Amino acid sequence: MSRVSRAQAAQNRELTIQAAAKLFRERGVDHVSVQDIMAAVGLTHGGFYRQFESKEALLPEAARYAYDGMTARLTNLDASAADHAAAQRQFVQNYLSASHRDRPGNGCPTAGLIQDVARTGNAETRDLLTDGVTDLGEWLDQPGRDGLVTACTLIGALLVSRAARGSPLSDQVLERVAVAFAAPD
Repeated sequence: MSRVSRAQAAQNRELTIQAAAKLFRERGVDHVSVQDIMAAVGLTHGGFYRQFESKEALLPEAARYAYDGMTARLTNLDASAADHAAAQRQFVQNYLSASHRDRPGNGCPTAGLIQDVARTGNAETRDLLTDGVTDLGEWLDQPGRDGLVTACTLIGALLVSRAARGSPLSDQVLERVAVAFAAPD
């Protein structure tokens, strides 16, 4: 067997983290195997253990990748919007969309990982989640509107909408919460 270069090994590691971040958010950690992750990147599961001790050891790295992506999206919204309030409105509109509801693998890391973090008790991943929610709450702060309350309301609405998918309630939750937060600042 040929050995991969250090550069290729680093790239494989990064691809594995990205795939795990997506799959964990889509299916939940317990419903994703090492083989699933490695198949998503086109590698054998044997190579996984040269990079990671276990699937549980990969979880914080996947969560960090997902939260870094969310931070980048918020930064991009701020850069492209007329002002921060406009960026916030755009975020709420995107967050409470059918597309976000239907594509959890590319969506909010908190909504995708919250149950797994609660169940696993992984302290590092819990810290990433709490920092992520705190940061989002600070980003969503407005005069007269607590950003942490907004963040938790959005996350809860998304989770209810996903659980009720296929029923009228799913769309109603997205629409009504979006209207509640679309009021002028």
